[in-house]
Amino acid sequence: MFRVDTDSGRYALKFHDPSEHKLLQMMGELQFLSYVAGVSGLDVETPLPNRKEKLVTEVKSPLLPEPAYVGVCRWLPGRALANFISVAAYRNLGLCAALLHKAARSFRPGKIFSILTNDRVFYWDKEIILSLSDRKLLPKRRQDLFLRGARLVDREIKRTWKGRKPMVIHNDLHPCNVKIHRGGLSIFDFEDITWGFPEQDIGTAIYHIRFERKYPRLLEGFRDGYEQVLAWPFRSGRQLEILLAARLLMFANYVVNYNIKPAEYLPVFERKLRTLLDAI
Repeated sequence: MFRVDTDSGRYALKFHDPSEHKLLQMMGELQFLSYVAGVSGLDVETPLPNRKEKLVTEVKSPLLPEPAYVGVCRWLPGRALANFISVAAYRNLGLCAALLHKAARSFRPGKIFSILTNDRVFYWDKEIILSLSDRKLLPKRRQDLFLRGARLVDREIKRTWKGRKPMVIHNDLHPCNVKIHRGGLSIFDFEDITWGFPEQDIGTAIYHIRFERKYPRLLEGFRDGYEQVLAWPFRSGRQLEILLAARLLMFANYVVNYNIKPAEYLPVFERKLRTLLDAI
């Protein structure tokens, strides 16, 4: 994503990255964003159609080895919520999450709409942390812990999905994807939207504050904001802890798959997962 400054204002230019998502995922993202911007009352990165009324534009150039695909959205002013963590901010974020979920309930995708489905532990990329034979990176105690967590998460996801119709969720609603400006919040980075449920979306949002010293107060604030619009979707605190573990396992798998400092991050994930499982 790039910020583009013009005489008429600032815009966000979103390039499709084929190494991250299929083009149809980007098209689905912009379609869902356009709907949310129109019905939810939320401040989101509203997509702007091109002259042909399309949300995705193909760009060809002799300087490019192949066509590029871009979308243009309204630029959201402000700074990342990650720099302003507070109970009040998380109460506001809970309200925003509920408004987003309320809008998603009535969203009906067009004929061309293909996004990921968050119906299993490793929905995003190939599972590797449970099967890789690398005792230096994944000693037996660590791999056994990840396996224990994955089994718990798998059962909980199956329970969450059983007999219910999924909806589109943001699926990456963490403090760096939310901006705060003049006391209000705006949400962006919808590129990881999936089919799922509010419980999974909230698990993603809460994971990033789970190990903060003031976590209980932040969670309470988030829930207070959410319940201004919708009922709290969790059956118990245990269910939330398991879905937090789901997010952790996805991250652990991701750093190994893409070789993002796994030797540094895996011990951290191991310690955090043990904390979550001890709380269940």
